[in-house]
Amino acid sequence: MATSVQLESNSMQSPTSVDGQPPRFVYVQTFGCQMNVNDTDRIHQVLAPYNYTPTTDPAQANLILLNTCSVRDRAEHKMMSRLGRLAPLKEFNDDLILGVAGCVAQQEGEKLLAKVPYLDLVFGPDHVAKLPVLLDRVRGSEGRVSETKFFKRKDYAFLEAEPRDDVKVSEFVTIMKGCDKVCAFCIVPFTRGREVSKSPEMIIREVKKLVAGGAREITLLGQNVNSYGKDISAKGDRVPTFAQLLRDVDAIEGVERLRFTTSHPMDCIDDLIACFGDVPSLCEFFHLPVQSGSNEILEAMRRFYTRASYLARVENLRRQCPDIALSTDIIVGFPGETEAQFQDTLSLLAEVRYDSIFAFKYSERPGTRAAKMGDTVPEPEKKRRLAEVLELQAGITRAKMEAYVGQELEILVEGPSKKSSAGGEGRFQIMGRTRSNLIVNVPVPLGEFWSNRWIGRLAKVRVLEAKSNSLFGEFV
Repeated sequence: MATSVQLESNSMQSPTSVDGQPPRFVYVQTFGCQMNVNDTDRIHQVLAPYNYTPTTDPAQANLILLNTCSVRDRAEHKMMSRLGRLAPLKEFNDDLILGVAGCVAQQEGEKLLAKVPYLDLVFGPDHVAKLPVLLDRVRGSEGRVSETKFFKRKDYAFLEAEPRDDVKVSEFVTIMKGCDKVCAFCIVPFTRGREVSKSPEMIIREVKKLVAGGAREITLLGQNVNSYGKDISAKGDRVPTFAQLLRDVDAIEGVERLRFTTSHPMDCIDDLIACFGDVPSLCEFFHLPVQSGSNEILEAMRRFYTRASYLARVENLRRQCPDIALSTDIIVGFPGETEAQFQDTLSLLAEVRYDSIFAFKYSERPGTRAAKMGDTVPEPEKKRRLAEVLELQAGITRAKMEAYVGQELEILVEGPSKKSSAGGEGRFQIMGRTRSNLIVNVPVPLGEFWSNRWIGRLAKVRVLEAKSNSLFGEFV
């Protein structure tokens, strides 16, 4: 998925010029969330002036970077396995630099260099803009480099994105980085730092550039977008609330659809909820992570809301926007979670009836408060609880999806379906999304498939069939 590009600029020396040299090739493999996808775009952007061309073939690359996620333990294991498979390439290319970026890099730092002797570079998200300098240091006298120190909030500055030729129909705009909530289970404040908000003027200019380039849908991106601007307001500077920012982006000509992710229930306040009733481009979809249905577990997680207050927000959202689609995050097996507390989570799922969820077994993250509590729920019990959550939600999602059969929905066509293949009458499939974030695959004649005539269009489709995670239909 392509995203818009934001570069963070902080004091840095100029890297060695490579003008006149043959192009180098960079291979980046991205793990984890949309923030990491966004960081990969930033890596390509910052390397472009230094003759680095993206490649999909690691054997061709002069620079290989794994842009990592540490929210779940499994992602770290996948990263280490991938490093092992890439290591032999260094035997055939003396010029190859192998590096790790992202959240695992921030978390492990120099320990990762000690653990992986063939690794050359480790750097955290704050240092993407310094990557050319870091590469100079690796190729120079230092040899192996680790750079993970966070910049202070006052020293952290966003550089405005440059115009691009490859703007997509749906684009992401980062509006802030980091998180101040410090939930007991979450490693984000330790890998992404504290909240820093981009100026509203820069956000507006960036959205206008993307719309001018062909974007029809904008998603505002951050670890906790609905706390946007609080760090700026704390210094006494005037800044719009997140709700006002939504209205300002909605007012930009050409913005057909507007989304945001991700949110914290604590900051889901009335003026934000009201936006779902009076901001025309704001889509009827809200990802609102609850994590648990038990008040005791929510308190242990340091979520600072109760089951009742969360449900009150859901009720207000549905009152303001009856058709709103809701998704959430669930963690099972948090330290100390009893069977009764787990049942509270199941009952919450049954009561809210989310359209979709992301559910995980608790895994200990180093440095978090929960890591000091001990991993008290046995692994088999975690697996059982996760299976129950997924089974319950699968039934809810299936019923919701099947209810769309026969309905006419509006989709924004994004491009070829991921599962596109030749079918009856030589037809291929393209895909689009409804305002409620449902994927709809639609067959088109082969000639229209290759012509891209549908890309970026708002179109009516009639739903013919409900799949497990998508719909299948035809253009009306």
